[in-house]
Amino acid sequence: MKVTKDQIQQLYAFTQKHYVEWYDVQTELVDHLANGIEDMWQKNPELSFEKALQIEFKKFGVTGFSDVVEQKTNALNKHYRKMVWKYFIAFFKLPKVVMTLFLIWVFHFVLVGLEDKFWFLLVVCLTLMFFPFRYIYKQGKIIKRRQKQTGKKWLFESTMVQLGGLMYVLNIGIYISIVFEIGEKLSNTKLVFLSAFLICFGLCLYVSICIVAPKLKQEMLKQYPNYQII
Repeated sequence: MKVTKDQIQQLYAFTQKHYVEWYDVQTELVDHLANGIEDMWQKNPELSFEKALQIEFKKFGVTGFSDVVEQKTNALNKHYRKMVWKYFIAFFKLPKVVMTLFLIWVFHFVLVGLEDKFWFLLVVCLTLMFFPFRYIYKQGKIIKRRQKQTGKKWLFESTMVQLGGLMYVLNIGIYISIVFEIGEKLSNTKLVFLSAFLICFGLCLYVSICIVAPKLKQEMLKQYPNYQII
């Protein structure tokens, strides 16, 4: 015996009833539940669908599907961060390392030539802060529009918007002026460090938003063909 299309829809409704709001996670759970039910039917064809579903659900323990959702969230965040690291570290290998060092040298050269470095650094930090928030705002609008059209929420979209959890780490860039006291005359060593830090920070943002997010979306499109790119 095989699970019917109507029963598949019942399984989707069941996962949603048990607080699984993400369609991609629902799909994995529905597939797991359907396979489990079909295995039970092979051993006991007289078993009802509802009874088989309850037996299969009990295998998830007292927490139900919450552990699965948490594990899936952590796995997606980890996958995102690994992708970011993969493409970020490429900027420190030939031939891209030449460009990276050149950018650090240019930034350091500009800083050395400025008497009032605070305002320049403030503008740079605000600019670096602007791009992720702009990305979050634009992606948020796209996601809401898609949810309204399809009625589906996707966990991987939430991961993309939060940059795989990196959003909370990347925000340290806006506090760079705290690291170096405003009235302090920065030594050349600190200027070099500051230049390298801000360039690396900018590269990390670029990789997260412009490279990894689109690649993750393409991965999900292959895995879930019914996902719509708007």
